Amino acid sequence: MSASSLSAAGANERGFSMTKTLFWLMLVGFALWYGALVGQAHYTNWKVQDLFDSLPEKMGDASEAAIRARLPQLFNVMYLSPSDLPPEFQDNLVIRREGSMLEVSSSYTVVIWPLGPVQAVDEEGSYDPEQLEGMDIVRDKLRTDIEFAPYAISK
Repeated sequence: MSASSLSAAGANERGFSMTKTLFWLMLVGFALWYGALVGQAHYTNWKVQDLFDSLPEKMGDASEAAIRARLPQLFNVMYLSPSDLPPEFQDNLVIRREGSMLEVSSSYTVVIWPLGPVQAVDEEGSYDPEQLEGMDIVRDKLRTDIEFAPYAISK
C-alpha cells in the first residue's frame, strides 16, 4: 500500500468530531443532572429519617401535639424547608404514643421530571398518557416516581 492510499483510508478516522463530542457531553450531562435530582430526593429522605430516629430520644416524653408543634423548628435545624417535602408528607404524618412508646411515620412520593413536567394537563393537573404528543411523550417516559416511608419507634 502506498502512503496516499493509507492517508485516504484513514481520512475519516483522524481528527476531532464535534458531533460525537457534543453527543457524549450531552449524554454525560443528562446522566449527571438526573443523578443529582435522584440524589437530592434520597438525601432529603435521609435527613427526615435521621430526624425521626432522634425524636424518641429527644422528645420521648412529649405529647403528639407538642411534637407536631416542634417539627418545623426541627426541620429547620436539619436544613429542611417546607418546600423540600411534598404536602403528602404532612397529610400522612402519624405520631402515636402508647404509654412510653413513641411511633413516628409518614409516607410520600417524590416525582422527578428531568425535562420538566408534562404540559398537556387538564384543569385538575392530571393527564392521559395515551393522549400525549411531541415532547410530552418523552417527558412522561422519563418521569420517575420514588416512594419514601420514613419510620421510627422508641425502644
